[in-house]
Amino acid sequence: MQSGISVSQELHDAFTTFASDSSLFCLPVTISSESLTPLSSIPFSGPGDAFYPSLSQLKSVLEPKTPIYLLIRRSESGPSSLIALTYIPSNAAVRAKTLFASTRATLTRELGSEKFTETIFATDEEEVVSEKSWREREAEKNGSTASGFRREDLMGEKERELEAVRRAEESARSGTPGRDIGIGGTFTRGPSRMRIEMQMDEDAKGAIQGLQQGGLVQVSIDVPTETLKLAAAESGVDAESVQTHISSSSPRYTFYHYPDSDAVIFIYTCPSGSSIKERMLYASSRMYALQVAEEQGLKVSKKIEAGSPDEVTGERLQEEVNPPQNDGIRRGFAKPRRPGR
Repeated sequence: MQSGISVSQELHDAFTTFASDSSLFCLPVTISSESLTPLSSIPFSGPGDAFYPSLSQLKSVLEPKTPIYLLIRRSESGPSSLIALTYIPSNAAVRAKTLFASTRATLTRELGSEKFTETIFATDEEEVVSEKSWREREAEKNGSTASGFRREDLMGEKERELEAVRRAEESARSGTPGRDIGIGGTFTRGPSRMRIEMQMDEDAKGAIQGLQQGGLVQVSIDVPTETLKLAAAESGVDAESVQTHISSSSPRYTFYHYPDSDAVIFIYTCPSGSSIKERMLYASSRMYALQVAEEQGLKVSKKIEAGSPDEVTGERLQEEVNPPQNDGIRRGFAKPRRPGR
């Protein structure tokens, strides 16, 4: 998925200067007026190429809920190399997350992918400014830590689970195969996707088969048995009230047949308060849930992903069914706008 955002001439000029000036440590980049634009460059904190001592300076451009790109020079050993780091805080607005995630490839491509030796994705400030995190990434890239252990071997249980969630969600979004994330179900790997297959009960299948205009079917995963089950089936639901019918505490797959149309919308919601195992299961199983629904004769034409039900507004649903004529962005799993925007 691409955002339609492009690199501004201002950024091209700033990057040319940054790439040729070895005294500059970082070039921050943001999105402004539908263009990738530069912020003020950050020099190394001391003489030479003091990479690790300079990391703390990045705090000056990091905000708790604001994504940003950081083009970083690392040359403490050997020739100078450039790194493209995308920082998207986990509690950033959903729309900002989508915009920055879908534009990161454009940034490096238009500046010249061959100029970057590495791309990094970070969701926590410590992953950006901590020397330990950088050394761990380097060790992981080389296959082990300095002590001969993989990075995951040194993680606590909660850290491993969060890492598994991140991999599952990334695999589900990108459609690329990933590693086993250590939970139940049957993994299916192919040239284009990774997913977990699990049984769907007959009540859920029947409700999906009978979905009519204005109807809403909500499917949940029973975590202990790892089974797709019917959570709710309702009729006569208008678009404005869809969000009130979706669970605000646990993830859900919702199939909604938009009134007076042939459009069936698949809505995947995953509230931030969900348990780690729920997030892993839902992130890795949604493509299979869609497949099972289609096997019941349901033709899904639109897909939406949201953090919480209140992001699934009537306006957003209408835009999916009847997109504005000037909307040139094609959507896969579309992220809804936040309420009031």
